Amino acid sequence: MTKRKWHKWVYLFVALAISLFVLQKVFDLGIKQNLNLKASYVASHEVNADLLVLGPCEPLWMVSSEVLTKKTGLSCYNLANSHSDFADNYLHLKLYLQNNSDPKILLLYVTPESFDTNYNTFHPYRFAPFLNDEEVSETVKDCSPAYYAWRYVPFLRYGYYSHETFFEALQGWKHWLSGKEKPYYPDGFEPPAKLVWDNHHENLKKLYPKGYSFSWSQNREKYFLKILELCKEKSIEVVLYESPILKEITDYQVNRALFLEKIQHLAGENTYIKFDNIPWAGDRKYFISPMVSTLEGAYLFSDTLGGWLKGKIVK
Repeated sequence: MTKRKWHKWVYLFVALAISLFVLQKVFDLGIKQNLNLKASYVASHEVNADLLVLGPCEPLWMVSSEVLTKKTGLSCYNLANSHSDFADNYLHLKLYLQNNSDPKILLLYVTPESFDTNYNTFHPYRFAPFLNDEEVSETVKDCSPAYYAWRYVPFLRYGYYSHETFFEALQGWKHWLSGKEKPYYPDGFEPPAKLVWDNHHENLKKLYPKGYSFSWSQNREKYFLKILELCKEKSIEVVLYESPILKEITDYQVNRALFLEKIQHLAGENTYIKFDNIPWAGDRKYFISPMVSTLEGAYLFSDTLGGWLKGKIVK
């Protein structure tokens, strides 16, 4: 009787392990077929853009690929992802370059917030299907060790963040079964969804009435430099930029000038351009938050950025 009970537990464990393994394969296929996930899309489709945009929310919602192409004559793809840090950006760039020709220019968003861990983050679940890649695996281990610790347990690379991965896998299966060929935003630019100013800045001022001081992250610096090093190896011209910030915000950022100096030093011979003198940056009606513009502001900025690129960079 005891032996039979022991066997039942073994059978149950084996059945569970097999079920989780099969479920992982189901999620693997679904995530990799989801065209709306940029990591999946660029890893399996040829984009081959001349101009590649990289960074977090600000370029995602403020840099129109279509406008840049019209202004510069260069094909453009926006590889930015919401709330992403430099490590997240670095892995997206690596996956892009593994399956696409090297762009002529990388346009990378950089601002003091980029080096402060209170802003943006690393999203390990975005790279769950690619953990067999050594560079991806090491970066995930470095930036999210608690998540990485479960990578060898079947399915937990997806189950750990199931609230993020379940719909993405389901959507990917839909794309695969329907034969969908293009993502919802084919050139990567996502128009900002919100239309009016939010109260984020007001809440921040209540928390820091004397102003906010940025804190420098060595990890952020490391992956920022990795991006620059990778582009140097590939002979990709790097343009670092900071999009317009609502003017009333910059005085609130206590050590902004110091951080900008440090960024300029790290940039080395790479161009670093700041669009902080644009007249409309003083008007809240063009912003939905201190760092992100409305759709109207996004098109205004994209036109300015494209014009600058055409005059200074495009040969």
